[in-house]
Amino acid sequence: MTLQVGKDVVLSGMYRIAGYPAVDFDEFHREELPRRLREGRSDAAIWDVADAPPLAIVLPGDRAYSYLVRDGRIVVERGVVADAETVVHIVDDDAWIDYLYEMRTRIGLLYSNAVTFSKGSLDTWDAWDPAVRLLYSGREIYRPETIEFVDRHGRPLDLERSFAVDDDPADMTHFLRSTGYLVVRKAFDSSLITDLRAEIDRIRDEAIEGELTSWWAEDPDGTKYPYRLTYLSDRSPLLASLYELPRVRSLVALSLEEVVPVPDRIEGILAVLKEYSPGTKVTGYANLPFHNDCGMGGCHITCPCVLVGIQLDAANRDSSQLHMMAGSWGKAFHPFPDEERQRQLPIIPLVTEPGDATVHFGCGLHSGPGPTGHNARRTIYLQHYNARAFDLIGPYSGYNEIMPGYGEGQIKSVEEIQAG
Repeated sequence: MTLQVGKDVVLSGMYRIAGYPAVDFDEFHREELPRRLREGRSDAAIWDVADAPPLAIVLPGDRAYSYLVRDGRIVVERGVVADAETVVHIVDDDAWIDYLYEMRTRIGLLYSNAVTFSKGSLDTWDAWDPAVRLLYSGREIYRPETIEFVDRHGRPLDLERSFAVDDDPADMTHFLRSTGYLVVRKAFDSSLITDLRAEIDRIRDEAIEGELTSWWAEDPDGTKYPYRLTYLSDRSPLLASLYELPRVRSLVALSLEEVVPVPDRIEGILAVLKEYSPGTKVTGYANLPFHNDCGMGGCHITCPCVLVGIQLDAANRDSSQLHMMAGSWGKAFHPFPDEERQRQLPIIPLVTEPGDATVHFGCGLHSGPGPTGHNARRTIYLQHYNARAFDLIGPYSGYNEIMPGYGEGQIKSVEEIQAG
């Protein structure tokens, strides 16, 4: 059975389609969660919430539980404690169960109009969210200070390393699975890059705002332009053929994950375009903050997700770059680190030339900040997802459909949603 994820089903109940059982909110908090806390999940998460003010989750009927730290341990109490900084009201039981199973993240709940706040906001909820995900699903919290990045021989790993196409595949696999990303130099012939540039420019010039196949931004002068082109295999036989290239298949195989192409789901083959000047204030997601590709939810269904990037232009300080958070893939995390925290994290801007390939896991934290130079950057991404995604997501659908403005042109960012 497949479900076309869309605006008519955005509120709740995705766990049912995935085959997960219902969970009673009160029974879970009275019995199951205290057991998990006693058996080690408090110890695993306490370091991240030791100084966090309490969080309360409220369901209809004034059913509420507070998450707090007492005497160095995480505890759960019935009701809303007086000093709760964040009080999250979830629209119904099904929406909370989706959150429990990671079928919806907190951002997914916000975008689908499934939460309100009587105290605090999405930002203050972040203090507890990675810990709650660990308590609910067992997902480890990203803590780079404890990660030892070493190569296969135990030597320190150079997080900025790139590889040649004929380097040892075992070394490339180890690097990819350690960091969540990989750069392979001169992976594609220059003649193919020339042809791909022409196709992307043609599709960009033919794009129409309001169609499903392009995302648009607007600058302060009112100029609008597409910054993301989707379902490209429908627009070009050449682009559709990329999934079958031996090089692409070999790059995907380095991940050691069982994933399949998704030409007609989750935006299919897509291209990211950065063709505006440094400092330009643009709407929507033309400049992507740190995020993961399953950031709305459904990670247990869609992941692993492996993307092969074909670089049509150079990515460096003279253009724009993809920034990767080393070692974050598959983990729970705080997705919007401030500038001080960013200086402490292993954030790696990928440096590439035309014809280079990148490989990355979509569930790792990465960002596409604004340009730092005036040169354009165009990158094609070939997406590969867990085959189970086809059991949940129908043709030309995906979790991003819950985003206001999706398929209509300009999509609102988290900041724009919270500002109303």
